[in-house]
Amino acid sequence: MKRTVQVEIAGHRLSIKSDEGEEYVGQLAHYVDAHLRELIGNRRGPNLQRAALLVAIQIADELFREKDLHQRFRSQVAQKIEVFEEALTHHESHLDKLAKAEVEAYKAHHERSKKSKSDEA
Repeated sequence: MKRTVQVEIAGHRLSIKSDEGEEYVGQLAHYVDAHLRELIGNRRGPNLQRAALLVAIQIADELFREKDLHQRFRSQVAQKIEVFEEALTHHESHLDKLAKAEVEAYKAHHERSKKSKSDEA
């Protein structure tokens, strides 16, 4: 449910409707405000709009870089999972071969035991 949250950015009061809580929206507003203040200081006037656009570009750049980093991380994780799956498949195959060899050795031993007992009789 959307709620209206009051925030202040660069000295301007804004009403923002959001599904998020007041604290979260306040953090977003503080983040934007901090970027604006860093860029323009305490000056106001026509440069505020230009500064807001520059801040929007900076934040968009941060977002794109984070998305790229996230995608590269996901790709690395996917590659490692693939390597682990291949190793697991190889290991399972090796275990299957060992189990089959053990069964064959048991059968051969059992057959030799049966033959040895029948030769003794």
